[in-house]
Amino acid sequence: MTKKISKEQDLKKFDGRSDELDPRYIFNMTATQLLTEALKGEFDITYLIRKQLADRGLDKGGKWVGFDKAKELHQIK
Repeated sequence: MTKKISKEQDLKKFDGRSDELDPRYIFNMTATQLLTEALKGEFDITYLIRKQLADRGLDKGGKWVGFDKAKELHQIK
């Protein structure tokens, strides 16, 4: 139970942000099927995040580094 409380406390730092910048709402529009498949580990959600950043040409901090460098940093082929 302590872990659950800790996780909820961690999210409090996002209080006051707009919905599009609040991680508590990141999956509101995501289909239930995708959520359950992600939870089962049927695909790697972290990889998809890295791929999205690479596709935008950004490093882990959101800084523009160019598409090739971003792919290298995120280990996307």
